[in-house]
Amino acid sequence: MVKYKEYDDYIEVLNPSAFDVKQTLECGQVFRYKVRDFGYTVYSLGHKADIYCQNGTIKIFTKDKKYFINYFDFYTNYDRIKSDLSVYPTIKSAIKYGNGIRILKSDPLEMIIEFIISQNNNIPRIKGIIEKICEDYGEKIDDYYAFPTLEKLKLIPLEYFKNIKCGYRDKYLYHTISMLTPDFISSIYNMNTDLARSELMKLKGVGRKVADCILLFGYSKTDVFPTDTWVVQAYKCLYGDDNLSASDISKKFVEMYGKLSGYAQQYLFYQMREGNLGEKL
Repeated sequence: MVKYKEYDDYIEVLNPSAFDVKQTLECGQVFRYKVRDFGYTVYSLGHKADIYCQNGTIKIFTKDKKYFINYFDFYTNYDRIKSDLSVYPTIKSAIKYGNGIRILKSDPLEMIIEFIISQNNNIPRIKGIIEKICEDYGEKIDDYYAFPTLEKLKLIPLEYFKNIKCGYRDKYLYHTISMLTPDFISSIYNMNTDLARSELMKLKGVGRKVADCILLFGYSKTDVFPTDTWVVQAYKCLYGDDNLSASDISKKFVEMYGKLSGYAQQYLFYQMREGNLGEKL
């Protein structure tokens, strides 16, 4: 677990090795952050945190300390998770490489919208689209904008998504938002993963990979293995097999890692994308 101490306006992480801010924010699970001279600024729903990473220390300045203690998953014992995963030789190098990754506890609605936008898209463009939606439909809070509520999202016309360059995703966003209800969003928490995935895949623009990202990052269901081109490459690199589809690779990894699949995915994804998976071969 992450050990920390709370002060009036910030949280100090006492064991920084347990929480690598760069690895956590830049491993594909979140888009609403900015790189700063002092570290990072992170936004989630209507909350903001400035994370100072200097001289081996981590200090999180925020008005919402309890929110971000939960958001950064400080209560989970990742040492135990990494120890359990280390019985698999193919994952050891990735765990060492991404040792400080933590899976964020993001809002499900935000994840649904953001991962539809993320499909076949680059990170600067994804971040720009999300920022524009927040500026135009989110509540202004101090010097930033909150992620829009579902009620506000439902006011957005299809033409708006076209105008902000969402591409083919414009129709996916518009139709998915029209289908969403608070009851639907909350019901996913209580479903088993297979049923939850099938329900999410009824939404426009949500295939298995996007559904698994939503389940992992929005609902904390760790028995999923989101599989994109990076994970497909990682599988080929590890096993020399280029005949399986992304869906079959996902299923195979879940069979292997079970309830720890989501954690394993983050380690492998991060190491592969950073170009260092070859270190284990």
